[in-house]
Amino acid sequence: MKTVLFGTLMLSAACALNPAPVPVSGAAEDVKALVGDWTGQYRSPETGRSGSILFMLEAWHDTAHGDVVMVTREANMTFDDATSEATRRRAANQVLTIRFVRVNGSLVTGTIDPYPAPDCTCDLVTVFHGRLRENRIEGTFRSHHTGHDMPVQEGTWWVTRTPSQPR
Repeated sequence: MKTVLFGTLMLSAACALNPAPVPVSGAAEDVKALVGDWTGQYRSPETGRSGSILFMLEAWHDTAHGDVVMVTREANMTFDDATSEATRRRAANQVLTIRFVRVNGSLVTGTIDPYPAPDCTCDLVTVFHGRLRENRIEGTFRSHHTGHDMPVQEGTWWVTRTPSQPR
């Protein structure tokens, strides 16, 4: 457990140094409400996947930076015998890229770039929704398998704004 947590923290720190650009759209006042450094977590009890979220938006910009780190519990992963060990390891911890964020009043929505599903040879497409209340956003997400009729996977997420660091 400590090894997984340490690995997750190290991966999170690496992502924080070079997060991907994320377009943010909405009315100027709504976008301004998202300015700051946000950190949090997500989890899906039904899949056993969880991880950290990093999201940063500077004042007067319409592009943020952020990543999502997915950690999968080995016990819940199912692979067929032909799945390589490298594929199994890659599926255990993945850095996911936030594709875009839209804000309308206190409603925050967005998507994650498609990523390899840890439970099949397909990709997952994830959409998230949340509600901004002061320095916290809480919400839900839904992930759909591409090319498979597997059930939609759902979970919850939250981020809190941390005090800004001089850049």
